[in-house]
Amino acid sequence: MCIDNFIKLRQEVVEKLIKNHLTISTCESATAGSIASNICDVPGASNVLSEAYVVYSNDAKKKVLHISDELIEKYGVVSKECALSMVENLYKITNSDICISITGNLGPDVLENKPAGLVYAGFLYKGNIYYREYHFDKDRLQNKSLVVDAVFEEIKYMIN
Repeated sequence: MCIDNFIKLRQEVVEKLIKNHLTISTCESATAGSIASNICDVPGASNVLSEAYVVYSNDAKKKVLHISDELIEKYGVVSKECALSMVENLYKITNSDICISITGNLGPDVLENKPAGLVYAGFLYKGNIYYREYHFDKDRLQNKSLVVDAVFEEIKYMIN
């Protein structure tokens, strides 16, 4: 996505959140706060962004989001199970209308026997919890940018 289109997309998403009086919270691992940061780049973001957590390490996931050792040992942090647990626990903490979680491997190396570019996003909206699995094959920074683009597209779709 070109930069102008992405700027328009994030503005459109934040404006729709404001118009619909929706709050949003994020817990990000692989993207390290990029989604929340992009929300804050739009005027009026303080009306919608409730809370944002960067839970990059496994310890942070455990401490902030109460992700269990058993889940991490069984599935790993690069998993749909982890993304879903993260977003569900984020909702319990924030009670936001929309909750987003991100976990994955941006690269360049294999992590937990999972390939670079594999990312999971958890979404919670109107009581529905679901995930998206993304596979990207660019470098680390491009993969992060593609994840952020994909999440903003999903939020736009979700609130239409």
